[in-house]
Amino acid sequence: MNDREYWRKYAVEADSVEDYLDRYYKPERYTGRGEEYAAALLKSYKEDVEQDGYCMTSHHDNVTGRIIAWFPEEEGEEEC
Repeated sequence: MNDREYWRKYAVEADSVEDYLDRYYKPERYTGRGEEYAAALLKSYKEDVEQDGYCMTSHHDNVTGRIIAWFPEEEGEEEC
C-alpha cells in the first residue's frame, strides 16, 4: 500500500485547496497567524497536492479533531 492509498480512508470533501483549508483548518492556526503565514501554508498545501496528489492535516490543526486528507480528483478538481 502506498501513502496515497493509506490516506484515502481519511478523505474529506472540498472544492479546492483553498476550500479545504477554509473549511477544516483551525482559523487560529491558519488565518489567525496573519496573511503571510496563511499564504505560505496555502502554497505548501498546493505543492503537496501537485507533488503527491493529495494533502493531509493532523488532528491538532483541523476542526474535526481527527486526521483528514483531501484528494482533488474525488471532487472533480484536477488542478490546485
